[in-house]
Order: sequence, then C-alpha cells, then structure tokens
Amino acid sequence: MNEHEDSREEKIFFVKPQKIDLRNFNLKGRTLDIGGGGEGIIGQLNEENVIAIDKNENELKEAPGKFLKIIMDAKDMKFLDESFDTVTSFFTMLYVPALDRKKIFQEIRRVLKKNGEFILWDLVIPDKGNNTKELFGVRIEIIIKDKKISTGYATYWNKEQSLKYYLDLGKETGFKLLESKDKGEIFYLKFQL
Repeated sequence: MNEHEDSREEKIFFVKPQKIDLRNFNLKGRTLDIGGGGEGIIGQLNEENVIAIDKNENELKEAPGKFLKIIMDAKDMKFLDESFDTVTSFFTMLYVPALDRKKIFQEIRRVLKKNGEFILWDLVIPDKGNNTKELFGVRIEIIIKDKKISTGYATYWNKEQSLKYYLDLGKETGFKLLESKDKGEIFYLKFQL
C-alpha cells in the first residue's frame, strides 16, 4: 500500500468484512448488469449471457472477462422494452444519488421481460451521526467458481440506505419480492416483475 492509499484508508469507516459465495448461484437467461465495471463480478459469473453497463469507461475496461461491456447511464437505457430475463446490481446503488434511484428502478422494470428477475446486492449505510470519517465502506471476499476475489466498496458518507428503503422502492415501482437476505452490513434482494 502506498502513502496515498494509506491516507485514503484513514478516511473510510469499514464495517466488518463480509463473504459472498456465488458458486451455486444461477442467473436466468440474458442478464443485464447495472454498474458492471470494476471487478465485473456478474460478468465473471456468467460471461456468455451478460451485458454490463457502466457510465465509467475505465471501470468497464478494468472488468475481466469476455462479456459485452457498454458505456451507458442506467437512468436512460438504450435497450428495447422487455429485453432481459434478469437484471443485476452488485454493490452499485451505494454510488447512485438517492434522487436517481427511482428512475433506475423504473428503467430496470421497462427492460425486464414479464416474470423477469431483478437481483440486488448492496451495503447498509447508517446515519453518520458524529463520525468524522469521510467514506463508508465494506471489504468483501467473493467466491466465484474456483476463485476468490477480495475487493471493497466505499462511498461518501453523505447518505443513508437500508434494506427497507429498497423493499419500499421495489414495491413502489411495481416489483414483487421473491427473496430477501439481511446480513446486517450487507443485503440481498430478489424481485420479480
């Protein structure tokens, strides 16, 4: 770790490290991964059926794997209605301004096929209170197939988000909840259209 990384680490409040095991996780059909750059976790999980979008070209270039990568804003997707069987968001919403989240959920609903699934993993961000740390984050070990990926996600600590917030947003935008897992620091939701 260099000096710049040390100073950045000092600004982050990390929750306890988490593990996500995706070895037995299956995605249905053609999958759109929102914010699929960086580690490209969903693309690595099911390369041949994944299209990853991200606003940041560099994030897409970093993502390992042979899945299709497109620079696109999730608030204004250029796909036809009912184009995907599954849409995923793997620790992406924590970076999205609260004002944009409803629009993104509406766009996801539009591009999903009837009975399609929207799967969301994300971080619980509590009220900052008197904490002086600038960023809030989590370190995660992700197991895909035969490999372990150690990564982390951190965002400016100027917002809150919870499982309940996304449950309510899903209901408000017309999704039916199929599954919900709350690990305290992170959560997983599976919605259906």
